Amino acid sequence: MSLKKKVLLPLGVMSALAAAPVLAADVPYTAVIGGTVTSVVSVGTDVHEGDVLLTVNSLAGPMAAARANSSGTVKEVKVSTGGTVAQGTVVVVVEEK
Repeated sequence: MSLKKKVLLPLGVMSALAAAPVLAADVPYTAVIGGTVTSVVSVGTDVHEGDVLLTVNSLAGPMAAARANSSGTVKEVKVSTGGTVAQGTVVVVVEEK
């Protein structure tokens, strides 16, 4: 094995291992407005950037209170339909892909 391969192979393995924890991060999403929860995604749902995670009933009617910023799978839901949520409250945790 050449010296070049002896050096590059371990570096490639180390960089792959270092990047692995970054690939699957838990991301908490907060409500941007408060109100009564009218719908929320379920645990295990695959979501994509822009998908509505939480809808609340506001004075203007139903509005999206949290949207996904990236793709992933819903890992935890911290609110339920019919409950109330305040602005800034963590409502859903998504495991990014």
